[in-house]
Amino acid sequence: MGPKRIAFLVFPRLTFLDFVGGYDALRRIATMSIDTTVTHRIIGTEPEIVDDTGLTVTPDAVYEDLAPFDLLYVPGGLGARTLMNDRRLLDYLRTWGAERPLASVCTGALLLGRAGYLRDRRATTHHSAFDLLRPLCREVVTDRRIVDEGRVVTAGGVASALDLGLYLVERFWGVEARQKIATQMEYRAYSAV
Repeated sequence: MGPKRIAFLVFPRLTFLDFVGGYDALRRIATMSIDTTVTHRIIGTEPEIVDDTGLTVTPDAVYEDLAPFDLLYVPGGLGARTLMNDRRLLDYLRTWGAERPLASVCTGALLLGRAGYLRDRRATTHHSAFDLLRPLCREVVTDRRIVDEGRVVTAGGVASALDLGLYLVERFWGVEARQKIATQMEYRAYSAV
């Protein structure tokens, strides 16, 4: 049984593809009738989010309570480096707790690491941030696009958001769901972990 409520975090200077690559696959769980009870919310750190290219996104809520959600998805981007030391965001991420699954793309892993979720785990991130991630996890994996450590899944660079979205679909809803969504997305570059 997969997650029923998915939270996507967005913040200033995120890389939009980090967000939308996973969002596109995961939103299709409901729209393609794989599980019509699955919902999602886009939660921002501000009422209006401007990504690293100037694209503006309006989140559904700002710092919404994470208690009702089953999966948290954290993208990366230049803004993640800034937020690594943002006490409000880190405290907010820590409210996620120790039981529910989390996923990150690119430098989103830096935020999960600073919040303590990677302490005894292997993880990956964008190649330019490997050194920043090292003190925040057990081991930085440099040769895989997706690292699944059970409760926490991290994905490498920007384009890995597409892989991560499909990986999470398969993990929670099965191979058939992934194939159906990948075909709908016309995305066939998915590779195994």
